[in-house]
Amino acid sequence: MKVVATDWDLGTEGPARRLLERLGWEFAAIDCSSPEELIAAGQGARALMVRHVTFPREVFEALPDLEFISRLGIGPWGVDITAALDHRVAVADCPGYCTDEAVAHTLALLLALNRGLLFAKPTIDAGQWGSYRGRPNLSAPSDLILGLIGLGNMGQGLAAVAHGLGMDIIGYDPYVLGVPTGVEQVELDLLLAESDIVCLLCPALPDGRPLIDAAALAKMKPTAYLVNTARGSLVDEAALIDALDHGRLAGAALDALAVEPPPADHPLLHRDDVLVTPHVGYLSVQSQHELKVHGARNVVQYFSGEPLRGLLTPDFRRE
Repeated sequence: MKVVATDWDLGTEGPARRLLERLGWEFAAIDCSSPEELIAAGQGARALMVRHVTFPREVFEALPDLEFISRLGIGPWGVDITAALDHRVAVADCPGYCTDEAVAHTLALLLALNRGLLFAKPTIDAGQWGSYRGRPNLSAPSDLILGLIGLGNMGQGLAAVAHGLGMDIIGYDPYVLGVPTGVEQVELDLLLAESDIVCLLCPALPDGRPLIDAAALAKMKPTAYLVNTARGSLVDEAALIDALDHGRLAGAALDALAVEPPPADHPLLHRDDVLVTPHVGYLSVQSQHELKVHGARNVVQYFSGEPLRGLLTPDFRRE
């Protein structure tokens, strides 16, 4: 059986390779950045492990032996799930991967906003010490209401550490089966209106439209902050800029943008009220090792008939 990894550029591949090869399977890591390269690399493969490369319908049509895709990350990303269904190719992601890193990154962003760290260098450059130039009084974490949109692994992890800092936590998630301890579940409109910091920790909407648009931003406090460590499509960036420009929002921290990498002149990159990080909330040496092993384990479990977490399609083994 042939397994191909198409674009896993971070971390060591040794443990994942051994996991597959000890079963006697043929394994190859071939760098692919286009559908044409995917088609060439995937000939004869029954399983592909893909990270960021786009996987459109024409690739499925050109790979008749393909049965399974292990998406190295969370969510389908560039994999055309409708085409996968039509060609009866199962797709699974890696749930739970990088949760600790993403929680830590989100916490760092929201605390940076709350502590006014964006204003530190301009204040020092202006020759001022001991307080922030033009900055209102800072709030203690225990005085904050934190709103979590998404109560899955990320939301639960962030709720635990935020609770330890004394924050009051409210959450919105129409799909959650159980609310984390210390979180009050509320409707989205109430969360937006009451929160001092709103954190996006949810998947992209299926149709790609933003969850945080002009109407949603209008419901937030002018003193509130927005933090997005989920998907860039969740935020209407033009509406966000307008809200910041007109004082209807205090600031934002974003680890994901609608277009990545953004152009050098992207307006959100050059504001003193916005902190942007380059989509690295997942990143650590450990998480990259974990990702490749998890992705390879998906392949093993699928073809061994074992239960498999993270399926984004029906389990075609059962049909």
